Amino acid sequence: MPKWDLSGRRVFSVEAAVRELIRLLEDTGRAAHKAIYFDGWDGLAASAVLRAIAERPPPSLMKKFDRIIHVDCSRWKSRRALQRAIADELQLPQAVMAAFDRQDEEDDFSNVDESSRAEMEHVTREIYQTVRDLSCLLIFHNGSDKTIDFSDFGFPLFKWLSPCRVLWTFRGRLRLNPEIIEKVDTSHLITYSPLYWGFDGDTAQLIVEEATEVVNYIQRNKQGIDPNIAAKCISYLLWFNKKGGGTINYDWATHASNYWVCDGIFEGDGQFDEPWDVSAALHQQIRIEDCSTHEVNFRENQYIELWKSVTRISESGGRTNDIIIPSKLTSFFLGPENGLHISLPSEMFQESRSLRVLKLFGCKFSFYSPPFQCCRSLRFLGLDNCEDQQQQEDDKQGRPVMEFFRSLWVLDISHTDWELNLSQDLIQQMAINIREVHVMKGRIWHNNLLLWRTLRNLHKLRVIEPTCSWETGKKDEFTDMVKLQLLDLSGNEAIQVLPSLHGATSLRSLVLDGCVGLKSVGPEELPWCLESFSLDMRKGKANKLICISLAGCARLSDLNLRGSFAILEEVDLSGTRIKTVDLKAVDAPCLQRLVLLACVHLRAILWPEKGMQQLRLLCIDTRGGVSHDPLVSLEQEKSCRAFISITDMKFLQTLDEKFIWGQPDLKLNLCLLVMEAIKDDGRNCRKEMTGPRSNKRQIIHKGSSTYMDVDVGKIISDHSKSSAAQPQPLGFHVEIGEGISGTDMQSTQGIKAVTFVMDRVQSLHVHDNSSITTVIPEHMMSVEEVKIRWHALSWCHVERCPRLDTVFATNYDIFCFRELEIFSAAHLLMARSVWSRGRIVNATDSESFAKLRAIHLHMCPRLQFVLPLSWFYTLSSLETLHIVCCGDLRQVFPVEAGFLNRIATEHRNGMLEFPRLKHLYLHHLSSLRQICEAKMFAPKLETVRLRGCWGLRRLPATDRRRVVVDCEKDWWDNLEWDGLHVGHHPSLFAPYHSAYYKKRHLRGTVLR
Repeated sequence: MPKWDLSGRRVFSVEAAVRELIRLLEDTGRAAHKAIYFDGWDGLAASAVLRAIAERPPPSLMKKFDRIIHVDCSRWKSRRALQRAIADELQLPQAVMAAFDRQDEEDDFSNVDESSRAEMEHVTREIYQTVRDLSCLLIFHNGSDKTIDFSDFGFPLFKWLSPCRVLWTFRGRLRLNPEIIEKVDTSHLITYSPLYWGFDGDTAQLIVEEATEVVNYIQRNKQGIDPNIAAKCISYLLWFNKKGGGTINYDWATHASNYWVCDGIFEGDGQFDEPWDVSAALHQQIRIEDCSTHEVNFRENQYIELWKSVTRISESGGRTNDIIIPSKLTSFFLGPENGLHISLPSEMFQESRSLRVLKLFGCKFSFYSPPFQCCRSLRFLGLDNCEDQQQQEDDKQGRPVMEFFRSLWVLDISHTDWELNLSQDLIQQMAINIREVHVMKGRIWHNNLLLWRTLRNLHKLRVIEPTCSWETGKKDEFTDMVKLQLLDLSGNEAIQVLPSLHGATSLRSLVLDGCVGLKSVGPEELPWCLESFSLDMRKGKANKLICISLAGCARLSDLNLRGSFAILEEVDLSGTRIKTVDLKAVDAPCLQRLVLLACVHLRAILWPEKGMQQLRLLCIDTRGGVSHDPLVSLEQEKSCRAFISITDMKFLQTLDEKFIWGQPDLKLNLCLLVMEAIKDDGRNCRKEMTGPRSNKRQIIHKGSSTYMDVDVGKIISDHSKSSAAQPQPLGFHVEIGEGISGTDMQSTQGIKAVTFVMDRVQSLHVHDNSSITTVIPEHMMSVEEVKIRWHALSWCHVERCPRLDTVFATNYDIFCFRELEIFSAAHLLMARSVWSRGRIVNATDSESFAKLRAIHLHMCPRLQFVLPLSWFYTLSSLETLHIVCCGDLRQVFPVEAGFLNRIATEHRNGMLEFPRLKHLYLHHLSSLRQICEAKMFAPKLETVRLRGCWGLRRLPATDRRRVVVDCEKDWWDNLEWDGLHVGHHPSLFAPYHSAYYKKRHLRGTVLR
């Protein structure tokens, strides 16, 4: 692994490093390295150097390269995100960029984790085509833990004579982990400069450069911050990690941003949110965990008057009198090294007039009169594992004053029982400024009661596994806490009723992990603005939850539901923004209802490994708007009823085989229909979502109804004496409506899901879809030798699909439509066939279409044929053929040539038998020449009714007497007959002509 130490060239600044790296990049000789890694000064400022080269390249460098491409992935997402960033820099065509959105959507439905999303091959080829003839310099900030091979993304870096180069780093956002450099590929040249972490002027400037990089990310989000302030925040982290970082738990992940504001690095107070928001934004942008990897040798007078962290070896019962607290000190941390408690003298903080941040670990002092009660500038108070140093009763005179509470912004109590008995006046003063209260395995309230609602400025409240419970249910503890954003009540086992949170109109996150006493979580208690909810029951006692309902929480997008729920019966997430419902870690043996209505963003459900065989009601609706639960009596229902309305076929892959298809006697109503979602912030639908619950429910969908009868009778003309069947939706019913096409379904997993579902459909209604050209696109009809056979389909109705060309595309090389009994279609303006012509198979098929009883067609003006016969068998169950207003129809049943020859030579009288055909209704078929391309024999024919079929010259042969034929006289007079000996003679029929009959006139339009 080649390395180059820049310190030998006295490179101690960003400008100097830029000059040296440019010199390397301008070297285009054979020995020059294609890939150069820059590690900065032990991680510091590397990102700043790369950005300086990318944004301000000298003319000499620009002459060497046709393109300089700058890609910043320091906040790593995935390889695909990297590829998208490259494509964006190269300004690839919009069609290429749109492919990222399509594939991301596909992966959302397939539940591919964002970090696992790989690059796309066709985009790689597009990138290669763009850069192959160019000399490119790629400058890359790598936030992952692996070296990237850019040939996978279309850059021919290591091809012979390739002019492309890459300059990159793992560093950025205060990523100081020294071990990451070991991940660099051995073929890359590593450039670096050791810092030795002495805090001199150069080091201070490098920290400012690193801070400036971080600030740039924040300012992209329109939050301004001074780089020098950010540098001081970083120095705060580095300083305290040197001073006791191995002994004292600073809890940077929770409190780093609080320390910065409370110490005064960010100027502000407890009332205004801006400094807290900016501090939190800075916290999110840097890698806090890496700060402990380096110890900075700060100059002793740098921050020693401001910040101090002390650890002491305590003797049992001994006092600590040797710790000096400077009067200018703003942050102080104290803890023992040997685990014994440190006794604090009462006068310890008498001179600490400037102290703003105080955190004590393992200390013993008087809780009645704490030594820091005189610190009137205190903003942050943290007590961890502290004990009360009891006082004589004579020394206790009334309530302690504790004036510091008036100025407090953050209170953090851990493993400490401090029974505060504050006056109402002090509590009211405290309520003005305090923003956060954190209690873990301790308490701060008196007599089991603390009126949280008095702390109306509170933004975050954590009460985790308290040592003494506090009351709920009788009082509205959180009434009017309009600023509360985070509420964590984990481990409160005594809570039986969740307090009303309707008044907490800013609440974003609610954590109820381990609250085993709760009987229900309902929308009546929750605010509509909730974004994150956690309920983890993997620890603790058996819980008592029966119902979990977050219905109407319109902003909820993050759900953590885990553990055992022994008696849970219902989960309702209606009206939320959740994309993935993860139930893999949920054990709910009694769960009967899962409701997900109006979940517009829902993409996937992850089912438990064992499935959910006990489920009795599943409701999913991703169309938006306001919906209600369906009318289902769960006491009478012994099998699962599923009502699913979705806007994308890709969702079908989430209906896991272990969950749905393993259900005994599953009854499913599936609606695929795109509807415009109602724009609503959640408040309007809240009332609808949270009404009283009962065992019987009613579902109301806008637009076309999924669950109403398909009125096939509408396609029958009024003058017909025949009554067509009006089928009810069967146990497995599917509706396909507007906006559903499936043409963008490409993944094997997705196509498998569609194949799996469609082969189980019993009734199918396709309507009002202006995009589809066939019900299921041909590329989705088969995958990995698995084909859609429509095995279970019993009836199908298709209507008002103006672009539909072929209803069903199939090859007939497999048995198909075994159970189909009724097919009907209406108003298909462009359809040319119902079933497509397939491959000719030299085999006898006695199962396909064997149960087809009726075909009803109305207003399909471009229809040319209905069903081609190619499987050497007949429609043995066909009883009714009803076709109206299909002007281009020439043949109803064309016959493939091989089958036609076989009929002529092997069938009786050269005719194809339709053994159960009884009724023929043919109206206004001006182009019809033949019902079947082969001669027909219908021994049970009863009724023939024809109007406007002037090109038809033959009726089926029959062996019955007096078949009624209602027709025009002129048409009857022109029929052709084969003779009585073959059952094809006028004497076998009883023609009927209308009493009001006129001689046929010229058909069509006469232009004059």
